[in-house]
Amino acid sequence: MENKQTIVEIVKGDIKNRNKVSTLEQYRELREKNAFKSEMYRSYYSFDKTFTDYVIKNKSVKGFDGLVYVDKIVIDIDKGEIDEENMQGYIRHCLNDLFDFGIDSSHVNIWFSGSGYHIELLNVFGFSPNKNLHEKVKATMSEYFSFGDNIYDKTRIIRSKWSLNKKSGLYKVWIPLQYIWDMSHAEVKKIAQSKAAYNRFSKSKEHFWSTFNDDSVVIEPYLQRHVLSKPSSVMVNNTPVKSGTTNSIVTCVQHIFNEGPSQGSRNMKMMRMISSYKRAGIPFLVALNGMITWANGELESDEIQRTVTNVYDNQYSYGCDDSILMEYCDPKCIHFKRKDYMLDIKDVDSLEDNFKNYIMKDFTEKSIDLSTVFEGINPYLFKPGELIIFSGDTGMGKTALVQQIITFCKKDTLFLSLEMNETLTWRRFVQIVMKKTKEWVYEAYKTKNISFKDKLKHIRIMTIAPEIESVKKVVAQYEPNVLVVDTTDELQVDGNKGTIEEQNTIIDGLKQIAQRNDTIVIAVHHVNKASASQGSIGLHSLKGSSNVVQKADKVMVVKGNRNEMHRTITSEKSRDEARFELVTTFQYKTMTFEKLDL
Repeated sequence: MENKQTIVEIVKGDIKNRNKVSTLEQYRELREKNAFKSEMYRSYYSFDKTFTDYVIKNKSVKGFDGLVYVDKIVIDIDKGEIDEENMQGYIRHCLNDLFDFGIDSSHVNIWFSGSGYHIELLNVFGFSPNKNLHEKVKATMSEYFSFGDNIYDKTRIIRSKWSLNKKSGLYKVWIPLQYIWDMSHAEVKKIAQSKAAYNRFSKSKEHFWSTFNDDSVVIEPYLQRHVLSKPSSVMVNNTPVKSGTTNSIVTCVQHIFNEGPSQGSRNMKMMRMISSYKRAGIPFLVALNGMITWANGELESDEIQRTVTNVYDNQYSYGCDDSILMEYCDPKCIHFKRKDYMLDIKDVDSLEDNFKNYIMKDFTEKSIDLSTVFEGINPYLFKPGELIIFSGDTGMGKTALVQQIITFCKKDTLFLSLEMNETLTWRRFVQIVMKKTKEWVYEAYKTKNISFKDKLKHIRIMTIAPEIESVKKVVAQYEPNVLVVDTTDELQVDGNKGTIEEQNTIIDGLKQIAQRNDTIVIAVHHVNKASASQGSIGLHSLKGSSNVVQKADKVMVVKGNRNEMHRTITSEKSRDEARFELVTTFQYKTMTFEKLDL
């Protein structure tokens, strides 16, 4: 599971230089700076944020007991005693085994490690964060792909991409899969000698990078059923029970039961099991007897009864995000994909704590204040977690207005331009930031060789209309401050559904993205035909069902006559802000809105 803020161990230079840590994102920046220079390694896995404090305190990575993540699965094919003549044949044999197992070839990267090969897989097994994740990876990979070396220990390090293999004097380089079948081992070694040699090779091949899976690629796992957990046996009333003996209903609780009572966490785990039994409608006495059996004499009966009574009399509920249950998360569980074992119901303690945390936050850095875009108006904020709808009749300049806000608010933005092509979208961004005509932009690029990247570097653009579930994954992957969808009509929904149902799915999905990722979501939405034909645009003019208005935190409408310059921007709905109204002129030649002083 990808998370750019997880922590990795980094080793630069000599392999003895261990116990240095950074975020996964920072490591990737260091890796790029080190490309084709010196030796460099990283931990096979990444870890939760407590890893940093642990390494500082203990001056070692050994013994860390926090959450373990895996971003890519690497199979190490060591050259060992294999001679060069047979090495290529062996790597081809290994790849065929992977494909026969059901792994899509487009989910595979091949890296020459400087001597042997690293086969890098996207997370096709859907491995999730877990304190014992390394055991699941080891059990699974060793069972199905025994040709790889056992490099799956929790604190194992692996050679970084593009770094030097000091023993061979060659670099770790990516080899497109299609060339593995024809290249000799000597040819591979030749292009790994230097950056210049590799560049000559890559530039000589058409579409060389077209199959490269970079760090941004995420997929829907499709081999979850093959994940193996490390089996352990315990004695419950002298009867051995294997941890693998489970079904798909709340599998984590079954793993806890099968593991048996363990010193230091017995009471906490018992409370999770009892809570699950209570929610499933298991009678008090059945749960009590089950816990007495589970404790197997290691806990006093009175203590067990107190714990069961406490849970049954109070509102203790634990979901998929609980730190203990997460350790036992299993892909075969019916709740694994959506992580929806518990609905998010808050008690008064958590409500008050969350509110205190909320009001202590400084939203200045992550919010958009329209007063920074249009000088002289009162502050009006778009805040993280909000869904903002922009609407208006055709020709009102809705998209241009959103582009202007994005241009000058300088927040990290993913802009889904689904109606305009990439070149038109970029040209308009340049027009807006420079307040120039399209002719000026063309001339600047053609004859003056001017670059505008520094002024617009906070913006990333995507023009392929994705499915709404894919948008959720992209936002989780890139973690933008702002997501813009232009327009909602162009997003795709899986399955055959009616127009209204599709639109409701899209709006619900955008609202989830805003709330779950603490992202500002700005969506451009069309008005209905009746309002457009009558020229009366308001809150109830938005296309589709009332769900659009209900789910939106703010609805901004651009009104005016398309044949004139004047535009009025109003907030037709705002949950927690005063009404907003701004009279502007729309400068079509520069695609900008200018505040009109009345």
